[in-house]
Amino acid sequence: MSGFIFIPLKKTSEVDLIKPFTTYINTVYETKEDDKAEIEDAVQELNKLRTKACCQPLDKHQSGLDLLTRYYDQLVAIEGKIIISATQNPVVFKWQDAFDKGGLFFSKVASLSLSDGAFERASVLFNVGAFMTQVAALQPLLTDEEIKTTAALFQKAAGVFYKLRDSAHSLVPHDATPDLCPDVLSACGAIALAQAQEAIYIKASKDKMKPAMLVKIAAQLAEFYSEAQKALSKDTVKGLFEKNDYYVVVGKAFAFQAIAQYHGAEEHAEEHKIGMQLSRLNEAIKLSDQSKKYLSPAILAEHLALIPKAYAAAKKDNDFIYHERVPDVATLPALPKAAIAKALPVSHPISPRFKDMFSAVVPIQVHNALQSYEARKGDLVSMQTMRMREATQLMNGILASLNLPAALDDVVSTETLPESIKLKSAKVKQSGGIAELHRLFNDLPALYRRNEEILDEAARLLKEEESSDNNLRTQFGTRWTRMSSQQLTGPLLQELGKYRGILATASNADKMVKTKFEQHREGIEMMSRTESELRSAIPSQQAHATGGGSPSVKKLHDLCNQVSAVIAERDALEKELKDKNFDIAADFLKALSESQLLNEEQISKEKIDQIYGPLVARVNESVNNQESMLADIQRTNTMFCAEKSNTGGGAERERILKMLATAHDTFLELKGNLEEGTKFYNDLTPIIVRVQQKISDFSFARQTEKEDLMRQVQQNIVAGDAGAGSAPAAAAAASAPPPRPPPPRTTSAAGAQPPSSMQPQQPVAPPRTTAPPPQYASVPPAAPAHQPVQQNPFNPAYQQPPMQQHQQPQQPGMMPVLQHTPQMGGQPMAPPYYPQQMPYAQPQPFQNYYQPQYNPSVAAPYPTYPGAYSANYQQQPPQQQYAPYPQQPQYGQQAPPPQQQPPNNNLNPFQ
Repeated sequence: MSGFIFIPLKKTSEVDLIKPFTTYINTVYETKEDDKAEIEDAVQELNKLRTKACCQPLDKHQSGLDLLTRYYDQLVAIEGKIIISATQNPVVFKWQDAFDKGGLFFSKVASLSLSDGAFERASVLFNVGAFMTQVAALQPLLTDEEIKTTAALFQKAAGVFYKLRDSAHSLVPHDATPDLCPDVLSACGAIALAQAQEAIYIKASKDKMKPAMLVKIAAQLAEFYSEAQKALSKDTVKGLFEKNDYYVVVGKAFAFQAIAQYHGAEEHAEEHKIGMQLSRLNEAIKLSDQSKKYLSPAILAEHLALIPKAYAAAKKDNDFIYHERVPDVATLPALPKAAIAKALPVSHPISPRFKDMFSAVVPIQVHNALQSYEARKGDLVSMQTMRMREATQLMNGILASLNLPAALDDVVSTETLPESIKLKSAKVKQSGGIAELHRLFNDLPALYRRNEEILDEAARLLKEEESSDNNLRTQFGTRWTRMSSQQLTGPLLQELGKYRGILATASNADKMVKTKFEQHREGIEMMSRTESELRSAIPSQQAHATGGGSPSVKKLHDLCNQVSAVIAERDALEKELKDKNFDIAADFLKALSESQLLNEEQISKEKIDQIYGPLVARVNESVNNQESMLADIQRTNTMFCAEKSNTGGGAERERILKMLATAHDTFLELKGNLEEGTKFYNDLTPIIVRVQQKISDFSFARQTEKEDLMRQVQQNIVAGDAGAGSAPAAAAAASAPPPRPPPPRTTSAAGAQPPSSMQPQQPVAPPRTTAPPPQYASVPPAAPAHQPVQQNPFNPAYQQPPMQQHQQPQQPGMMPVLQHTPQMGGQPMAPPYYPQQMPYAQPQPFQNYYQPQYNPSVAAPYPTYPGAYSANYQQQPPQQQYAPYPQQPQYGQQAPPPQQQPPNNNLNPFQ
């Protein structure tokens, strides 16, 4: 009988991953329609997999281990894709201490609840190691394959526990349950490693290896068990393991010292050194007797029974034949050792046939690179579009100042209403005329207020939550141990500020468009009239002196036609620039697979040059050719004006015709701006609603946590804990209703998750167990004082408004990486729902991602792509310029979590 020890499993409760994961993916990623069904199926499959692997009993077989490793591998695979933290995608995982069985008077088991993906991975990985020890301990050890399986599983388990030990501080806060403390994990790893070496010894003994090899394995095995005994004797570990487990470790440390001495005696017998043989056998008998005080008779009985038999035979031979002196064992050479068992490093994936269910979701690094690529592409498209629009505006302005082509119509016709003005008026009326502009203007305030009200409601939720937290912190002082609201709501407040800044930018655009409309209202009203009314408003003309047959008139006609052709070509080129697209995700994924460092700038620039290079060359050619064409127009128009007859009424007619031509161009520009503004507000609404939903979920999770903490405070008060607040006050605070959810959601019951018609509901956080870890009254006795023989969405969005005093500057659209920090002086401890971190005190901007800068111009004073403004929140665009509305920002950019490296352990040569 081997008497192997196994590590108990951590227990958890079921968690709904479907709603938060679906909401997060739909919020952060712009998934293709073909991938949405696949992702929804993957989320449901992951939810089922967690239930089977963590919440239901597992068969003590490889099939049960496969479930656990598959779930862990999937958690690692989505680590860089789906972020789980206290303020974004909050999914609360509750895990009990593996070693706490509950006390006599306290039925609750010590547990920890955290909204942290790293905590879930650490807990599942602990169960992977623990389950490996359970499967290994149940192997019959009758065949070579079973013995090899046992040794391999114990070595893998040791690697798991040592990996957790090395990364425990970064994965789990300092108030973790005892099973995730470094000393406990070291003890688990030491036990697993010793038992792996024991399985190797069993295999070597079964194969009848020479004593020289067996003594090395047994001596090292005794040292492994001695190290495990020391680990179990630490104050932080005492009382966690069963007494019998401690006895087994101590007993085997003695037993394998005895067995090592026995095999050393066998070596002396082969060399006919009977005195040294008897000395080691005598020491082996003493060690064997010590081990029997701790081990049950069945454990290692077959091996230990050989020692007295060998001693009796050797003593008989020495008494009757050799008569050698028996030296003191302390004078003999130390036994050699050979550490065959190694703690195998944890590599991903653990399961051999793992397949990522979320292969359609790109890693955050790639997602950020895609956002940066889109920003670079949008920068180029907007700049080239702006160049063409500026050039076109310049041409239209020059033609309008020269009254072209209306002046040419007067040459060939005596009609009061020129044909060009008639066509432009028809186009204005066909587009709705001034009434359409009034309608669009009237719609904007309501759209603005709708978005502003959503932001106000979200801000109210945060303010109420912070006020409640501050009141309770003042009331209960040091008893109120959860993290303060200011430490958690920083990025949420910054995000609200960012969208308020976007609304302020859009509001300024509304005013500027309105100002420009008022400047050209008279001309637009005239262009919206009927043909007869428009004709009566224009002064009549007199016939041109040349009758329209001069060379200057013909050349001006040709040049005006060239201008129309250039404008049409630029419209087509602008559309081609905007429609040009390329899926660069494959390039980023390939680069990421080849190296952990993704050089987004190099890849993006090369691809943009390849795709847009020919189009940019065409833009350059069009803009460069315009200068010579405008020079020809002005030179020819000078000749044309010299030929015109000079009449008294010509100046007023020319002024009105210029005004009408300008009104036509302004109408089209204003209509486009207002339509962009309407689309901007409508597209911004669902993004702000998602922010509001996130804040609502955060407030609800904080309310649930508050109620749990209030119950704990009540229990302390009832128990007579000095210094606590009054029980009536605690009861009143505990029964306070949760923060009122934002519209359109309503609720009537405190603590109930209200339904939402706009966004998927987030799961309600499960209650956490706040019972303190049990105090162990006794620990197993230490071994007798015997001295044995020495033996690892960048989201370039619009700038934020001026920051409030309580806010920290942060890159737009970015959630900082959570960093564990030590407890500050006078700072309350972290609650079980949140890691002990200061996650938002020092935001981590994406320094390596592209942040385009925008230079306002007459043609485009406002950006038409995300991220055009710098981080200078006080900078406002010039008030005298006009532009289309900014595009809606992209939502939900996250920082990639740090990569974890497995420990550098050697492979097992025995395997």
